Amino acid sequence: MVELKVIYAFVTITTVTGSITVLEHADRTPEVTDQMTIDEGTFLVLRSASGAFTCRYPPVPRHWNSLDRPHVALLLPDANGIFTVFLSQPEEKEPFSPQRLQTVDLNRLPAKSIIEIRHSNAHYAYYRRDDGSWTKVAEANDPFVVEVFSHGYAPILMDMIPSA
Repeated sequence: MVELKVIYAFVTITTVTGSITVLEHADRTPEVTDQMTIDEGTFLVLRSASGAFTCRYPPVPRHWNSLDRPHVALLLPDANGIFTVFLSQPEEKEPFSPQRLQTVDLNRLPAKSIIEIRHSNAHYAYYRRDDGSWTKVAEANDPFVVEVFSHGYAPILMDMIPSA
């Protein structure tokens, strides 16, 4: 029997809007994915949307399961487009116990940061950090269509199917 131990460390990512500390494996760089179909135009719409409502702390998923793969991710622009950095990860679990999802302190993110909170493949939302609170700027209950709250609760529908 082989026992594997994963060591976590805090990694600091510096962006145009400030620096963020991310909980990550110590033996590798922060986990980045570009599976998303968000382009620079969509990112700018999310940054400028008026939003549906504002809350003190966004509703992050608390429990991990391998089917829905819930997560919290930061959207970051760079010269090659928009990429994501995961700000959450499943905790090490005891046998036969539910696995919790660990998330970094989102209140430490700089203003105008955009995060994706995914509860499942079909249910996710985007929040923007505004002056100490979070504004819900978009949500999806379908993996292919995102509703952007550009004028309060009257959403703009954005097709998220990648064009060839």
